Amino acid sequence: MDTVRRILGVLLIVGLPPAVLYWLIVHPFVGFWRRVGPRVTYTVVAILFAGMCLALFTGHGYLLGRDLGTRWGLIGMGVVWYLASAWVSLLARKQLDLRTFAGLPEVSPAHPGRLLTEGVYGVIRHPRYVSVVLGVTGLAMAVNFLGVYLVVLGSMLALIPVTVLEGRELARRFGKEYQAYRRRVPAWIPRVRR
Repeated sequence: MDTVRRILGVLLIVGLPPAVLYWLIVHPFVGFWRRVGPRVTYTVVAILFAGMCLALFTGHGYLLGRDLGTRWGLIGMGVVWYLASAWVSLLARKQLDLRTFAGLPEVSPAHPGRLLTEGVYGVIRHPRYVSVVLGVTGLAMAVNFLGVYLVVLGSMLALIPVTVLEGRELARRFGKEYQAYRRRVPAWIPRVRR
């Protein structure tokens, strides 16, 4: 079990920060990425992603930090959180075609996309990010390394500016339609209806 926990911990430390960084690179510079096109965008991002993954892997022993041990109660809670993540992800995926899922509308003028307001997007504006937060939190609980908790927390905090930048970009693309949607639908936590 310790080996599985360690491998999952390394995967989180190596993969999560570059994945979040992708959106911090794309959203503020959407105009630039649209001018250079998806092929150049994805090539540049892939090179940066690979470099960051390699750097993080090189330091993974230090980054994992203290092993807090196998805790079956935490593993059980982590599985529940991860299943919740999978459920939210499936709900979001029902509304996304593959191009939108891959972020093509953000980087290609040929694929302007559409404002998603149905299904889970009618309940929360950022179901994909909610799914990520639930999933990595669940994995962090199951893994139970101090460094993993810190990387997950840092990545969750980094998603806050990502959602702000994404909101600005969507407001530019969809104008009043997005503003009305933003007023009607909460970002992260669904409203309790009477």
